[in-house]
Amino acid sequence: MRWFLDMNIPIYFSFEIGDDLENKTRRFIENKNDSLFLVCEYIKKQNLPKWMKRYEVLLLEFNRIVSNQEKSVDTSILIKNDKFLLDKFLLMYKRSEDKIKFVSWINTIFSNLKIRIKLFFEKYVDEIVIPMSEIDFKLKSCLFTWLNPNDSDARTIASAIQEHQNKKLVIITADKKDWSKELLEEVHNNIDLKKEYPSLPKIEYLQNFQT
Repeated sequence: MRWFLDMNIPIYFSFEIGDDLENKTRRFIENKNDSLFLVCEYIKKQNLPKWMKRYEVLLLEFNRIVSNQEKSVDTSILIKNDKFLLDKFLLMYKRSEDKIKFVSWINTIFSNLKIRIKLFFEKYVDEIVIPMSEIDFKLKSCLFTWLNPNDSDARTIASAIQEHQNKKLVIITADKKDWSKELLEEVHNNIDLKKEYPSLPKIEYLQNFQT
């Protein structure tokens, strides 16, 4: 089996904040057996580094708030989900009995994150597929229209569809909201794209795996 990994797979694998999907992801990845794990170049070289930069800012802001520092942090790059996680950490901090220990725990998680992601790619990823320069603009634009819009997801899914034409694969993601069979089928509502991409990959959801 060739599995095309959404970006949330290496993130859940590497994070250690107690989310149920972290353990499920690690079991899925570590039980790969003869499967191949694919990641597109866009995720590895652009989207994941951007995510890590945002989380560096998130940590700076968390440390600023809990230490009552007046010096401001530019949080303009944070998106809605980042701010939700920051608020979650701050609430956990307020509820914690040992606040010094909690702050140390958060900082340790983030300091280990870059190392764990690097090890994930070195140990588990078999192929980096579809150079960013080869992402089909028309295919990406079609997907972008139906993704609320979300350029990152559009580039990633376009990469999966393109690689699927080279050799069959299955997409694995934890995003049940936006990544759907119906989304992929929108590609076939475009006559030209249907001719160029006659086969569409199947999507599987991490939440459904019994591992």
